[in-house]
Amino acid sequence: MEFPGNFRKYIFLLVIVIIFGLFIFYRLPARKEIYAETRFFMDTTVTVKVVGEQKMAERAIEQAFKTMQEWAGRLDRFNSGSTVWRINHSGGEGTRVDQELLILLKKGKDYAALSKGAFDPTVAPLVDLWGFGQDEQRVPRVGEIERVLSRIDYEKLSLDFVNHQVFLPAFMEIDLGGMAKGFIIDKGIETLLALGVESAYINAGGNIRVLGNKAPGHPWRIGIRKPREPGKIFQRYILALNRGSLATSGDYERYFTFNGVRYSHLLDPRTGYPAREMQSATIYAENALEADILSTAVFVSGWDEGKRLIESLEGVEGFLVRENEVWMSKGLEKYLY
Repeated sequence: MEFPGNFRKYIFLLVIVIIFGLFIFYRLPARKEIYAETRFFMDTTVTVKVVGEQKMAERAIEQAFKTMQEWAGRLDRFNSGSTVWRINHSGGEGTRVDQELLILLKKGKDYAALSKGAFDPTVAPLVDLWGFGQDEQRVPRVGEIERVLSRIDYEKLSLDFVNHQVFLPAFMEIDLGGMAKGFIIDKGIETLLALGVESAYINAGGNIRVLGNKAPGHPWRIGIRKPREPGKIFQRYILALNRGSLATSGDYERYFTFNGVRYSHLLDPRTGYPAREMQSATIYAENALEADILSTAVFVSGWDEGKRLIESLEGVEGFLVRENEVWMSKGLEKYLY
C-alpha cells in the first residue's frame, strides 16, 4: 500500500520532531529536589538534607554520614577504640594523635581561656560525678564536688604539635561533648562540598549548619525552641539562613529533678554545679564547631557575661532566654524571616 506524498512528508516531520524532543529531554539537567536521611548516633538524631539530582544527592548523603560516624567513634570517650579514650587512659604519658584532633583540642583550650573557664574540655570527672551520660543522676555532696574540681583544669592539657602528642595528667579526663557535634557537622559539610554539593542542611540534635538555599531565592528557615514549651518555637524569631550555623544549649533536654529543683547537664566547671541563670542560649556562627562551643560557654557564663562574650566576637550572634525575658543581638536581626 502506497501513502500519498503529503502524508509521507507529515510522517517524516513527525519522526523528526519526536527525535528532536527526545534529544532535548535527555540533554536537560536532572531535576533538583531535596533528599534527606536521618540516623541515630552521638546519642541523638542526625539529619542530612541535600538539594540535587537524586543519585548525586543520595551518594553525597551516604558519604557525609560515613565521615561523621567515623569521627563520632573517634571522639567518644566511652568507646575503648577511640583516640579520646586512649588519651584518658594514658596514665599521664603522651598519646600520639593526628593533626586534626590537635587543632580541635587547641580550639577547646582557646575557648576555655576566652570564656574564663565557663567552657572546659577537661570537665569529664564532674560530668561523671553528677551521673550525666549514665543511667542514674544524683546531687553530689559538697566535699565530693570540691575534690573533683581539683581534677579540672584546661591549662594542664598539653599539646605537642611537633611530635603530634597530647599529654594529660593521670588524674584528669577530657570530655568533648560540648564541641564534638559541631566539629562532626563541619566534617560532614566538608565532605558534601568536596562532592560538589552547593545546597545542604545538617542537624545533629539542634546543632545546625546550612549551605546555600533550599530552593532558588528561598533560604533554609529555622525556628528557636521555647525552653518550657515542648514542640513550640518563638514565632517572631524564625531565622532565614543560606550559610552559617546555629547551636542551642538549654536546660530542658538533659536534666533531672530532685526535691523540686531542676539540675541540668550544663555544668559550670568553676563551681561544680549546673548553671542556672538561663533557660537557653542560641548562637549563630560561621561554623558549627564555634557555635557549639559558644552556646555552652555563653549559657554557663550567665546572662550579663554571656551577652558580653557574644558582643566581643566578630561574626558571632546570639539569642538568650531566661524566665519571661529574651535577648537578641543586633546582628542576628538581619537573619529574621
